[in-house]
Amino acid sequence: MSTARMLRVVFMLSCLVSTPTIAQVPADLREAMRARDEAVAKADAATWDRLTADDFTVVQADGILMTKAERLAQFKTQQATTPQPARQEQIKQYGDIFVRRALVHVRSGDAWVLDIWVKDVKGWRVAAVQVTSAKK
Repeated sequence: MSTARMLRVVFMLSCLVSTPTIAQVPADLREAMRARDEAVAKADAATWDRLTADDFTVVQADGILMTKAERLAQFKTQQATTPQPARQEQIKQYGDIFVRRALVHVRSGDAWVLDIWVKDVKGWRVAAVQVTSAKK
C-alpha cells in the first residue's frame, strides 16, 4: 500500500471514531517505538533506517516533505542529544496500522509528532511522520 493511500485510509478511519481509545499496544511495537525514538535522539542512523519503511515520508514542521533517503542523509549530519520522553502520547489502532501522536521537545521547541506504524516482513516500521509546531 502506498504511503499516500495509507494516510488517506488512516484519516478516513480517524473520522469514523468519535471517542479516542488507547490501543493495546503489542510489546514488540512498543519496543520498536522506544528503539526508534532513542535512535533519533542518539543520531543512530542504522537503527533509524532499520525501523523506517522504504517508502517513508516525513512532513516537517516547516512544511518540507522528505523521503526516507533525504531524511536519512539529513539525519546522518545531526548531533546526538539526550532522549526526551514524549508527553501526551496517544496510540490508536486501525486494523493492522497503529498511529501514535505525542508532544515532543525538538530543537526549535515543542512539536506534535504523528507517526504511522505498519508491520511488514521486516517487523514494525514507521511509514510516515507529520511534525507540527506546538502552540503555547
